[in-house]
Amino acid sequence: MRRTVQRTTNDTLPIGSPNYEAMFSDGKLRIAIFWGYDHPRDTIIGSLPIFTTLNGKKLFYKGLPVTIEVGMITQIDKNPKNIFKMALEDPTVDIVIYSGHARYGGGMAFSSLNDIFKCGNGDFIEDRHKKPYKIIKATSEDLDSTIFPNNYKIVFLNCCDSDGHFRESWKRRFFECGSPIELLTVEYPVFNFYDHKRVLNLLQNMLTFADWKTIKSHYDSEIYKRRNRLIVDSAYKSSGKRVKK
Repeated sequence: MRRTVQRTTNDTLPIGSPNYEAMFSDGKLRIAIFWGYDHPRDTIIGSLPIFTTLNGKKLFYKGLPVTIEVGMITQIDKNPKNIFKMALEDPTVDIVIYSGHARYGGGMAFSSLNDIFKCGNGDFIEDRHKKPYKIIKATSEDLDSTIFPNNYKIVFLNCCDSDGHFRESWKRRFFECGSPIELLTVEYPVFNFYDHKRVLNLLQNMLTFADWKTIKSHYDSEIYKRRNRLIVDSAYKSSGKRVKK
């Protein structure tokens, strides 16, 4: 049974940049942001004005206009877990962000603490949300039923120790689907009263076409009670399939 999360000993800097050409090829940048169950209200409200302002705006990449479309989903939306799965499968959605509970490696929690997108690594884990603690197996049936497209996409799992909890299972599924996806995960617990600032920093960097080194540096520099570390995993490079333009 796994009670602790394995973390990397060396914090290596990522190389390269997001594939902006692939993301902007249809003239749109579509971003789906999911706030998980019981996320602090002030955090969500604090990000809403910026996302509302961004929605519908245009940026120019190599002289070509790109329209920004932002969708924000919370626990009060109807069936947010299903919307999350649809966003992962949708070839027109360029960036999918989840910020919330990791359920100790069980998966992402949406409309309730038990409404989980199951995507674990298969370990037996100790669920400490309620006492007495429960031993459960971190299964991955929701992830395994997700058909990822053969289009470039960035998936950001901004939840406690998502790298140790989920990287193995998500990379496996990307490879099974032959999907060119960049996986962003986090080491150490996330302090969710301030995680919207990290999400906003990440998007701001991408809107200025920053490289991965810059994106990671800005994410890691936001320290609010807890230090976090962004892990950029270019799993798509080993998928063996070309990125659709």
